[in-house]
Amino acid sequence: MIRRRFASFLNTGIVAGVLATLGTVLPAGSTAAPTTAAIHAAPSPSAHLAVLQHPLRYKMESPQVRELQIRLRHAKYLAAYDANDRFGQQTRAAVEKFQRDHDLKPTGVVDQKTWDVLLAKSRAPTAAELDNTDVGAWFTSPTQAGYVMELQHRLKQAGAYQGPINGALDHPTQAAIAAYRRKVGLPASDVMDERTWARLIGETRSPRYAQLFDAPPASTLTQALDTRCLTGKVVCISKRQKKMSYVVNGQAQLTRAARFSRPGYDSPVGEFRIWYMNQDTISKIFGERTPMPYAIFYLGNVAIHYSDDFARTGYASGSHGCSQLNDYQSAKWLYEQVKVGDRVVVYD
Repeated sequence: MIRRRFASFLNTGIVAGVLATLGTVLPAGSTAAPTTAAIHAAPSPSAHLAVLQHPLRYKMESPQVRELQIRLRHAKYLAAYDANDRFGQQTRAAVEKFQRDHDLKPTGVVDQKTWDVLLAKSRAPTAAELDNTDVGAWFTSPTQAGYVMELQHRLKQAGAYQGPINGALDHPTQAAIAAYRRKVGLPASDVMDERTWARLIGETRSPRYAQLFDAPPASTLTQALDTRCLTGKVVCISKRQKKMSYVVNGQAQLTRAARFSRPGYDSPVGEFRIWYMNQDTISKIFGERTPMPYAIFYLGNVAIHYSDDFARTGYASGSHGCSQLNDYQSAKWLYEQVKVGDRVVVYD
């Protein structure tokens, strides 16, 4: 069965639930990236206090709330890449969950006892974290040529890159990333982290697959298909074979390795319909921001998507129920082949 976390999701308003729970880096109503002026005007605590001057609570404004938010982010309880001085509802919910998980009374108020536990579960924020200018991890691994090609295309649209769309993270591409970061008020770096990527996709359009590649992804794997995959257009997913195929009238157009749930979670089996698609989805369910590029949702918040972790670690880990691909190019191609209402068959 799907874990209760997924089941409770299905009882909410579905589209609103996914956007609010998973989040994307683009949609209206999401937390906007701060302007250059806001970044440099952000106050910072003068010191990292071991002893609270007063409890931190809902609706208060204090530089120490900024430190609280960053420490909650370190502990994987607050899925936000920018911090501020306002103790809002999202911060209160994160504090309450932290308190419950650590056998503290879930008041949502940060008293000294809660602060002491949080100090042990986090580290002192850096000046760059406090000012929302820290360089985070790559949004998607630069070892994925498909992602670098899309990045180059977007940088070219933004006027920061003039080179070829070749998928190589070479000096001109790195220089273009640094130039673009400076343009939007971030420290120069050749890392395209999420904060920078959010700005870039906000002012560019996603290139079509055919604008980047001359042919569909090469496919050499084979998959034994369930009988439900033999008619019409369907994404056919086998948990036992650890494979995923895009099939049209019984003929596999693409077959790729796939990864499913880690212990304690379930990747549900059955026949489903794609109900929502979003290419820039960011999961925030588990207290941190996890990119899910080219997400194809077929059951609540369960989706097919590209996974950096799958690409890096293989089957050492797993999803929280999603069906994952380890090739960015294939995920982009598949995304353009299907539409809402198409079938997905998941079987053992």
